[in-house]
Amino acid sequence: MPLHPQTVAFLDQMARQNTPSLDSLPIEITRRALAMGAVPAPNQPVLAKIENLNVTRPDGTEMPVRIYVPEGTKPFPVCLYFHGGGWVLNSINTHDDLVRRLAAAAGCVFVNVEYRLAPEHPYPAAIEDAYTALSWVHEHATEIGCDANRIAVSGDSAGGNLAAVVCLMSRDRSGPPIAFQVLIYPITDCDFERPSYHANGEGYFLTRNEMLWFWNHYVTSPEQMLEPYASPLRAESLQNIPPALILTAEYDPLVDEGEAYAEALREAGVNVTLQRYEGMIHAFMKRVAQFDTATTAIEDVARILRKRIGK
Repeated sequence: MPLHPQTVAFLDQMARQNTPSLDSLPIEITRRALAMGAVPAPNQPVLAKIENLNVTRPDGTEMPVRIYVPEGTKPFPVCLYFHGGGWVLNSINTHDDLVRRLAAAAGCVFVNVEYRLAPEHPYPAAIEDAYTALSWVHEHATEIGCDANRIAVSGDSAGGNLAAVVCLMSRDRSGPPIAFQVLIYPITDCDFERPSYHANGEGYFLTRNEMLWFWNHYVTSPEQMLEPYASPLRAESLQNIPPALILTAEYDPLVDEGEAYAEALREAGVNVTLQRYEGMIHAFMKRVAQFDTATTAIEDVARILRKRIGK
């Protein structure tokens, strides 16, 4: 399908602003700009409570998390959320609006995780943080009003990568049970020659060069990119991991690897729902003010979470 008219308008606005590419700026400048630009969309939903806590890592350092409690009766199902940003950018604040909307729509407690960023903390710091957060939620489920048997993981882009990988880690380590995974235009591989990288790698918001830049900051060697905890599509086995909802965007460089991961999961016997959003670009879902389809996608995720882990 052609680009959605709202996508055309968004890309035209970016072109008029002459927004520089992420890989052309110092990381700290980009981080500050993204933090300043994280303005909530109108009509934020009402939640029962939002709480900031710290989770202690195995080395004794603390990791912030933000807990979103919807209206309703305890115990709630719970879903961890890992934000996107190429493992390098963004925070729980840049994705606060999206996670609030997901929590309200799904009737599910969401735990927004402030994992460590590269290059200061390269692979595997982020995935170890994701696993630490999962373990903490499982151990403290009752304290935060949740059911430890109804835990899901979710994330967008690099956060989708972390969600996918933490499912592998929990299986491999006999860790906390995960009931469901939601992967939103996830990074699942390090193959930059897939057709969508060439078809959508320029002019559609996220670029092929930016993805190379992200990967080069995340890992410390080319060999690490091939490890299954970096590129889960390369895992020797995808059996015995949770059922999944995978969302992709038609004009995203990552669309091919997201859909290839869905097919690989199906071949491994995992129940998968794949939803492609036609006419959309990467990261559309957090831009509710620009894309009506973002609200549709939030409602789609919420509906399936209610079905999979709801009461």
